[in-house]
Amino acid sequence: MKKYIFGITLMMALLLATNCKDNKAAAPAEEVDGDTIILDADQYVRFETTMGNFTLKLYREAPLHRHSMVRQARKGIYDGQLFFGVQKGYKIQCGDPYSKNAKPGEEVGVRDEPDTIKSEINPSLMYHKRGAVGQASLRQFEFSTSRQFYIVTGTKSNRSALDKQETVINKRYRQAVKDSLTQFRAEEIIRYRNQKNNQKISSINNALNRQTDAIMASRKEFRYSPEQIEVYTKIGGTPSLDGLYTVFGEVCEGLDVVEAINGVHIDKNYRPQQDIRIIKAYVLDEAPGTVQSN
Repeated sequence: MKKYIFGITLMMALLLATNCKDNKAAAPAEEVDGDTIILDADQYVRFETTMGNFTLKLYREAPLHRHSMVRQARKGIYDGQLFFGVQKGYKIQCGDPYSKNAKPGEEVGVRDEPDTIKSEINPSLMYHKRGAVGQASLRQFEFSTSRQFYIVTGTKSNRSALDKQETVINKRYRQAVKDSLTQFRAEEIIRYRNQKNNQKISSINNALNRQTDAIMASRKEFRYSPEQIEVYTKIGGTPSLDGLYTVFGEVCEGLDVVEAINGVHIDKNYRPQQDIRIIKAYVLDEAPGTVQSN
């Protein structure tokens, strides 16, 4: 999240199951680039760190992000990495391969990444509750970083703060619709702008606003569900990130370890003063409780 400007890509997903459970039947799979992709199933990745272990459940409703983490864990990309971007009561961050050899005090997490993932943002289903796992947005807000991820710690919110966030998200929804409509008239707008014809530009903008309002009127406004309100007010999280980032999983074991990492002393760049390192990350064959690594 640190060092990126976040924006919004609004995407609809399937229904979300948020508790750690065994998958009742073997999920179908397919091979892509020699790697096995589990279709329509949650997957689990365990992180062994120098401060203890935690396990992430990766949602089937965010398959692109889920499989990206699975592949990187299988390839050993996370092994040896440092935690950085540690902000108490907010989040911890990891995922920079260059951090493995970072010198003491060196700023981490600032290099551009070689590839991206299409955003899978859906705050109605996958939201920033305490323990949520997310990926930062970048590049015109339509993509996520391919490597860096964060885990939310957060604090409890009141209902007033959630009301304000609903308004913010609905404004972002509206802006995304207008931006999409504007693309179809981009050449026309540029032509009139070059001609300094402000009257025509204003007319086009008014027409776009009317089209946007008509589309928004046909859609249901975003509202937090009763379950989300209860989670945010009684357990905690960071609702201000909803609608900006892809949430693609949650901590299902070892949240106390995440909280302990979140509480360490940090430097001016939010890097722990004493290095906290991932020893090994690996994919579990089954949900925690019947664990085998592959």
